[in-house]
Amino acid sequence: MEGIIFDFNGTMLFDKNLHEKSWREFVKQKTGHIPTDEELQKHMHGRIADYILSYFLKQNFSREESVKLEEEKEVIYRKMCLESDDFKLADGLPEYLDKLKENKIPFNIATASGYGNVKFFYENLNLGRWFKLENIIYNNGKIKSKPDPEMFIKAADIIGVDIKNCTIFEDSISGIEAAKNACAKKIVGVASMIDKETLLNLGATEVIYDYTNL
Repeated sequence: MEGIIFDFNGTMLFDKNLHEKSWREFVKQKTGHIPTDEELQKHMHGRIADYILSYFLKQNFSREESVKLEEEKEVIYRKMCLESDDFKLADGLPEYLDKLKENKIPFNIATASGYGNVKFFYENLNLGRWFKLENIIYNNGKIKSKPDPEMFIKAADIIGVDIKNCTIFEDSISGIEAAKNACAKKIVGVASMIDKETLLNLGATEVIYDYTNL
């Protein structure tokens, strides 16, 4: 049996600008520093909040401290989402998920987002149409950050498919590295923030811009 694993931010929801804008605002409030595009690409996209916070705030935090700081940042992000016309699933994705469900192809989500954001997405983007909330793999404070493959492996285990028989949809550098480390059968790069040539050079098997022609 073959399965499909989706990253979420930048893959199912094209929210690059919203995440970058909210992280810039949060880091500026805390440190006075405004992160550069290069810093965000390397140290934010695809990473769990524990890592991002330690990098930008230049110290390590307990899990309780990380959760509190992460929620402060996500309050900024969620407000921006609800005010933006870009807060919607990628073009063609609902139809693609319907086809996967219709053809009984198992699929799941493995995201670096925390539970607060996962629940926010689940409730506001009608994800219950295709996914069970309890099956989604997210940053629970225990799971390793991409490029470690643990997140993808756990997502595949939940749907009963060997990760080596899975196609992974990813958009970030750390995410594609994690997919390679997981030995996924196929890696589909989603060009929501990185160009096609770069995604292919990173290790994507093929590249899409949205889901309209799948």
